[in-house]
Amino acid sequence: MVGRGRHEHRTIASEVFVPLWGDGPQGQGGNMNMSLLNVEGLKTHFDLPRGVLRAVDGVSFTLEAGRTLGVVGESGSGKSVLARSIIGLLPADRTIKAGGRVEFAGRNLREVSEQDMRAIRGREIAMIFQDPMTSLNPVLTIGRQI
Repeated sequence: MVGRGRHEHRTIASEVFVPLWGDGPQGQGGNMNMSLLNVEGLKTHFDLPRGVLRAVDGVSFTLEAGRTLGVVGESGSGKSVLARSIIGLLPADRTIKAGGRVEFAGRNLREVSEQDMRAIRGREIAMIFQDPMTSLNPVLTIGRQI
């Protein structure tokens, strides 16, 4: 867990996902060892003029509630595309959702309608982008800045 306050914070691909479930599963008598995010064989490819770019190709991991996961890699290695794939923030005109499963809080996000996804984003899961001019202040806790 990163920061303080009542929300749990997870870092994925240099981004922060914030599940906004009130007091979280522990405050509702839930088990802190439950899986919050399951990603299985996630593939996101882009149809470009020079051919298909395999930005995310077969990524799998499980993130338990109350745990933190950091994804590191070189610039251009697909970290941000992975994070955007998880919450469905990709350009529709060139994106090929090639496969895989993204399950958040028991729902497969790849099968959720865009209307339902808009209701989930910001309410249950969120992303803080890497833009240095709009990112978090490293001196303050995440919980204090959200």
